[in-house]
Amino acid sequence: MADQKISAMPAAATLTGAELVPLVQSGANVQSTVGDLRAFGAAYGGFSSTLDQTGSTTAGTAMTCNTTDITDGITLVSNSRFTVPNDGIYNFQFSAQFKNVANEQHIVTIWIKVNGSDLANSATQVTVPARKNAGIFGFAVAAWNFYLDLNATNYVQLFWLPESTDVTLEALPSSVTPAYPAIPSLIVTMGQIA
Repeated sequence: MADQKISAMPAAATLTGAELVPLVQSGANVQSTVGDLRAFGAAYGGFSSTLDQTGSTTAGTAMTCNTTDITDGITLVSNSRFTVPNDGIYNFQFSAQFKNVANEQHIVTIWIKVNGSDLANSATQVTVPARKNAGIFGFAVAAWNFYLDLNATNYVQLFWLPESTDVTLEALPSSVTPAYPAIPSLIVTMGQIA
């Protein structure tokens, strides 16, 4: 193929992933495919938990997932470690549903650990309302996202510390009447953005 200006080239048809792309790696000219570049730079994963979870009131407990909903590169290790394949910036998002069976409200503290160490300034406290009566419990949902600068094989975990064992992470089954899908106790999504 003769060298020519990019502006003189025709527009590409729909990409298949098999197209070759020239690169320089460790000072040597090499080739890769569009598919390989996509796999390198677009790691993502979605995970959830269909289980109720209890936490300790004296030390942080890792939140866990038991279901991989979708993944391309990001893996779930030991049910709590969201592990990345590449160096990069990742958007880490979660939604956790708390249930309180007590007659008074309780606070839950949530934070992130990276490679087993607390991430500075990542903690937040959530107040879970008291139950209304024997059949109506207090529920609260904590949901937010963080941008994290991670290296390949780093892992991220969510920890929680309830002030009372009356507070749990609660999963609920689907309903037929009225109809709605099951509610996970925890949903985690993570995607590489740079």
